[in-house]
Amino acid sequence: MCRCLAFLFGLNLANLPKIQLMKLVIAVLLISIAVFSCKSKPPATAKEKTSSMSSLESGILAEVNKYRKSKGLGPLAANSVIETEAAMHSQAMASKRIAFGHDGYNTRISRISNRLGGVSASAENVAYGNMSAKEVVQSWLKSAAHRKNIEGRYNLTGIGVSRDNRGVVFYTQLFALKS
Repeated sequence: MCRCLAFLFGLNLANLPKIQLMKLVIAVLLISIAVFSCKSKPPATAKEKTSSMSSLESGILAEVNKYRKSKGLGPLAANSVIETEAAMHSQAMASKRIAFGHDGYNTRISRISNRLGGVSASAENVAYGNMSAKEVVQSWLKSAAHRKNIEGRYNLTGIGVSRDNRGVVFYTQLFALKS
């Protein structure tokens, strides 16, 4: 390595005093250590991103059920049909295919009702931002309409979370009552 550096910098190692040669070797070693020890964390894999989103979804359900229990209400059960609809809505908002909000709500509920054999009541909460599960639920609880949905007479839910290309997270929670 020293010969390579000597060549690059036009140094003649044979003419360098031993002390300067030692300083050069030490400098090269320190630079090498500094460069090769500064490993950055590799970008998250698709599996890790999916895992972190899934963790957020289950965290939201846990926070909602914790709140419902504190109010003497029964827990909501996760339902894969409803989760799929919630996930598709969050993905559509994150990709800007639709605006943030409740556009298409009736269509989502119609598909859910058809696949579950009917639902007698439903509701939806949406949010966006970089928040923990607890922060999302707390933001919904500060809104009378969202809190009403969380406290509603429902027994099933589905939660979908999606991140846009800037890293902003979109959240959807659908509620349904299936008798």
